[in-house]
Amino acid sequence: MKSYLCFSLFVLFTMISCRSEKIYSEWSLQNRESGEYLGEKEGSFCFAVEPSGDEYLWIIESTPGEEFLIKNKKSGKYLQLDGGKVVCAASADGDQEKMKWQYGGFDFVTQKNCGWYTLENNASDKNLHLARKENGVVMDASNRVEDFSSHWNIVRENGSDLSFSITPEKVVDASFLGTREAVAVSDTEIVSDYHGKNSWTLQKDISSFPRFTAENNPMLVALYNMALEEMQLDVRTDSTFMAGALWPDTWTRDAVYSIYFSYAWILPEVSRKTLEKQTLQNPKEALQDTGSGGSWPISTDRVVWAMAAWEYYLYTGDKTWLESVYDGLKYTALKDIHVAFDPNVGLFKGETCSMDWRTHTYPNWFINSVIGDSFSSGTNALHKFFYQFLGTAGRIINKPSEEIAMWDKYCNIVKENINKRFWDEKQGCYTCYLYPEYMGYKSTQRVGVMSNGLAAILGVSTSEQSTRMVENFPLYPYGAAVLYPSIPDDFSYHNKSVWPVWQTPYMYAARDAKNSAAVEHMMKSLIRAGALFLTHKENMTYDTGYDRGTALNSPRQLWSVASYISMVYRVLFGMTMTEEGIVFSPVVPDLVNGKLSLADFHYRDANLSINISGKGNTVKSIKVNGEEQNMPYLFPSTAKGDYVIDLVMTTEKASNKMNLVQAGPRKDWSPVEPVLEQDGEMINCEVVPGLSYFLCGKNIADKEITLPYDLSGESNGFYSVYSMDKQGFKSDCSNPVIKTDWQNVFEAEDAVSRGAFSNVHSDYSGRGFVVDLCAKPADFVFTIDVPADGDYALVLSGANGHGPDGTYCAIRSVYIDDQDAGSFILEATGDWNKWLNSNYVVRALKAGRHTVSLKFNPEDRGFDFNMSHGRENANDYNLDYLKVIRM
Repeated sequence: MKSYLCFSLFVLFTMISCRSEKIYSEWSLQNRESGEYLGEKEGSFCFAVEPSGDEYLWIIESTPGEEFLIKNKKSGKYLQLDGGKVVCAASADGDQEKMKWQYGGFDFVTQKNCGWYTLENNASDKNLHLARKENGVVMDASNRVEDFSSHWNIVRENGSDLSFSITPEKVVDASFLGTREAVAVSDTEIVSDYHGKNSWTLQKDISSFPRFTAENNPMLVALYNMALEEMQLDVRTDSTFMAGALWPDTWTRDAVYSIYFSYAWILPEVSRKTLEKQTLQNPKEALQDTGSGGSWPISTDRVVWAMAAWEYYLYTGDKTWLESVYDGLKYTALKDIHVAFDPNVGLFKGETCSMDWRTHTYPNWFINSVIGDSFSSGTNALHKFFYQFLGTAGRIINKPSEEIAMWDKYCNIVKENINKRFWDEKQGCYTCYLYPEYMGYKSTQRVGVMSNGLAAILGVSTSEQSTRMVENFPLYPYGAAVLYPSIPDDFSYHNKSVWPVWQTPYMYAARDAKNSAAVEHMMKSLIRAGALFLTHKENMTYDTGYDRGTALNSPRQLWSVASYISMVYRVLFGMTMTEEGIVFSPVVPDLVNGKLSLADFHYRDANLSINISGKGNTVKSIKVNGEEQNMPYLFPSTAKGDYVIDLVMTTEKASNKMNLVQAGPRKDWSPVEPVLEQDGEMINCEVVPGLSYFLCGKNIADKEITLPYDLSGESNGFYSVYSMDKQGFKSDCSNPVIKTDWQNVFEAEDAVSRGAFSNVHSDYSGRGFVVDLCAKPADFVFTIDVPADGDYALVLSGANGHGPDGTYCAIRSVYIDDQDAGSFILEATGDWNKWLNSNYVVRALKAGRHTVSLKFNPEDRGFDFNMSHGRENANDYNLDYLKVIRM
């Protein structure tokens, strides 16, 4: 008894010590206009290029509301107003309002500023904000949207490893709002003072779903119950999923990831109806419902559909489901192969998977047609799985062997080339994207969490690569980096953000690698956000973990809700569905204290109650209905009746390494991309001191240069320049310039066509332009003469005034000398006066005369139909000219 009491006291003391672990943050205030940091010395304000001493560090203290106090670390004085003047002075005994500050954020309309904040004082007019003027700061009434002197970047400079701590019932965050906390009062109630005191209390009946209990862990359970409630609120009246509280429509990728994560297991009928809804008819194909520049084929990640389709089959075992979807997905595959597959590199074109507004994921000069001409590692991981799904499904439902062989071929080709082109051995991660063919398929340095997580869980990477990726991928204190390094001159939405959905596949990869530290960090990210925000929100800022600092952010975002539920099912209980049954591979990190139970989990004809004892990354033993099982264990898909499954955990030696990085300027910002100017064969850009500059092109190895630079010694082709800082961070590649000894423009009105000539819009080339309607195709035939044998780049200039964006990308098949040469695409801009380039088609041509034909839907296969087909049928554009460039 004495030993037991001593042990109990030791455990209690340990828990108290852990709960009282000091968390703290020290912040700097960087002015956006000058890039300098605000400090205070002996009562006077000062600025410096770097926050080099305590006088440039600020402690932020909370108040009962959303306001906060700002105290200088060195002097202990508070930023405040004195008769309208901004001062740094001791705490006032009387009027506290003049010491209270609030952040002014930005929104979708003013999105270019998201990630920066204005600072308003409670004692001043609301139209006044803190601004840098000369060597001081004042309350200024200038336009807060346009005046960058009033924009501040709040940078966490020092503090505990994480700004927040999590105990079984509480989250405490030393945030840029001051110290804030959330408490799980019970399994059905959470209170939070993050935005002033608020609470969540369970209102919906969740008794029909699996019941999760966690001994001594009320916050874990409360957030699961909140997720079940929010999941039900995200079901529309037509029994399909909406994307979130702010997004009432059904969107393919939002729904598919959510179904794959967890909803196929607990709302299978809603999942099926949602997938059926996200299918175009006549002919059937997967719907690319959102995406930049008019959706498909600039976006090609609609193939993610297969992840949810397969998960639904694994859960239900319904072969008729595979039969019902196979032909539509087969057509999807054939269409993508024709329009988006590049056999030269063995990859599919298309923008980074799942992230809208992708012009903010890429260099500033990328228009949407350039994005559609590039290659994403994550999107190609989805394509790899898509063809794997078709092959596997084809075998199950007895499709012809030659058809299955074709799917296997594309699956293997894409897998091989993802590893060849995107795997960065030095970083130990997959990079995000490749530049287009005319830039030599060059890879960006940036890495993205979704691409890396998908490569790991969809069978692209080896187990060694996955383990290394989990160890090396950059993780901020608040969660995994959507993009790393960050793009400095762009706003917070995907860039400079953390998204629960994107880091969820990474969390699964960490589970598979038995990396308990990485698993726990992902769990902490989800728990902190859900508890403080009192909802499973869409995203948060990467540097402050704030839910009101990005361009858009919906409460109860569908896939964020599904992410948390899957954390319970797939990570803590370690369930993975296979064709034969359920495999259990839990990881239970130190964060969890006590026994875990999941009751009434229905799987086909079986009802499971699962109990987990202990912590660790490996199952030590399994009992089923009291009987010890041989390891490894598989719960069979043919089982019927009630089962109690008891798992005991242990720790097996595995890597616990993770790459914790800090966010903000001087920490994770890459250099801003250069903007090249060309004068003949001379190129130049603004040169930033401290950066090195490199020339890159299709036919040369990257080489360091001094600007201005003379291209006369280089061969024909497209060239770009990027910079690199002393940390080794590279900028995006600059806008490309062309060195060529021949190029020519062929006006649309001079080509043979059935289209109508027009000049009603402005800024065209030549005498006018020609209208090409999908209802009445122009069927252009250009006759071109080229001076010598070699590679030539062909590009259209046109206007697609449908949209903007939507599903209205204009698509035409290209034939050179009556041979299929690919497709031209023109993005939807919503403006018929906006003339933009299409993607480039690069082909080897012999000297002499050639024909270039543009056709709509040749052979009546429908491969030029965009995603508006069968609805608006908006696939029209005005063609100004064809340009041909010798490379």
